[in-house]
Amino acid sequence: MQRPSRAPSSRRARALTGAALSLCLFAGAGYAVAAEPDPQDRKSKVDEDLKQARGDLHDTSAELVAAYDKLKATRTKLPGARSAAAAAEKAETKAQGEYDDAVAAYDLAKANEDKAVKELRTTTSKMSSSRRAVAGFAGQVYQQQGLGTMSVAVGSEDPGAFVDKMIMAESVGDTQSSALEELSTSRANLVSSGDRLKALRQKTSDAKATKQTKLTAARDASARADAKQADLESLEKDQETQSAALRREKKKDQKKVDSLQAQSDKLTKILEDRARKARIREAQIRKARAEQQKREADARARAERSRSSSDDSSSGGTSDPNPPAPVSSGVLQAPSNAPVSSEFGLRLHPIYNTWRLHAGRDYAGACGSPIYAAADGEVVMALPPGSTGGYGNQIVVDHGIKRGVSLSTTYNHLQSFAVRSGKVKRGQVIGYTGTTGSSTGCHLHFETRTNGTPVDPRGWL
Repeated sequence: MQRPSRAPSSRRARALTGAALSLCLFAGAGYAVAAEPDPQDRKSKVDEDLKQARGDLHDTSAELVAAYDKLKATRTKLPGARSAAAAAEKAETKAQGEYDDAVAAYDLAKANEDKAVKELRTTTSKMSSSRRAVAGFAGQVYQQQGLGTMSVAVGSEDPGAFVDKMIMAESVGDTQSSALEELSTSRANLVSSGDRLKALRQKTSDAKATKQTKLTAARDASARADAKQADLESLEKDQETQSAALRREKKKDQKKVDSLQAQSDKLTKILEDRARKARIREAQIRKARAEQQKREADARARAERSRSSSDDSSSGGTSDPNPPAPVSSGVLQAPSNAPVSSEFGLRLHPIYNTWRLHAGRDYAGACGSPIYAAADGEVVMALPPGSTGGYGNQIVVDHGIKRGVSLSTTYNHLQSFAVRSGKVKRGQVIGYTGTTGSSTGCHLHFETRTNGTPVDPRGWL
């Protein structure tokens, strides 16, 4: 089929189409080998975190138990401390009362003593006054009567006057003696009372000092008891705060353990499901491989029979190492004389063991057998295995616009190249069958792409 002439700009269009096609191919290859995170690794990490979280929970629980024990011990001591504080306060109150009584007794004794001293002073003053009065009276008598009673008696003018003067003198003496005796007795009584009151004052002073000492001791004991009670109550409050914090920490640790356990259980189910699917997939893989091997064996057998028939018809002549390209009336012709071993469509990948699109058609040709251009076109890429992902040696041919779309073909896993660039003709040898890249054996993987998207080649052959 004659290729129509093109404007110079079509070369640039083909180059852009080839570049876009290359990007599509590379993207597809990269996607094919990308692996999602392994749930087993995730489960191992979650289980390790779960082990650590359980250890944290155990430590927190142990600390909480210890905190509860300490709080219990503190609360056991508190009633005794409170009772001791109450008893000390009661003793302090009693001591305060006794001290107040001692102070009152002391004040009363002092007042009585002061009163007695004052009365003693009054009596002493009276005695002094009485003495002065008697002395004055005696002086007066002496001045009037002479030398005394006898003088009075001797100087009497008559017996009656004598008797009167004697009686008056004796009365004065008796009165003086009685007054002095009474005052002396009162003074003696006051001195005796003062001595007793002084002794009582000393006794009450000593009692006051004793009660003061006891009151001070009671106050000190009450202060110590209050301090001990306050310390225990403060310790109880601190321990309650610590216990509450540990309870919150335990709750948080338990929540973390529960969350990690749920993740572990979820991953366990995922892994169990994967294992079940893996067993099913392994059976499918074995079946698919067996079917693929059978197809390849059948294809090789057909190819062998075809070559044998060709050899027989040539009457003993040598076979052509480069047999002619297959003849086709379609837009494209088959790129190989070898039988087809795998069609376009979803299949289980023989290497990656995953279900994915088989984006082309496989020809089970022998290694080194020729590969032909499917139609006239231009080689836009001839890439080595390191640049194509799993496609190995690859040739990309741009065929231009066909049926209103940009049509290109790719030839993959080649053993070697016959051409690397330039224009090619339909049926021209462009490479040789091989097994480079991700391949299980010699074959040609042939793809047909419209606008860069792989389509079933059978619609173009």
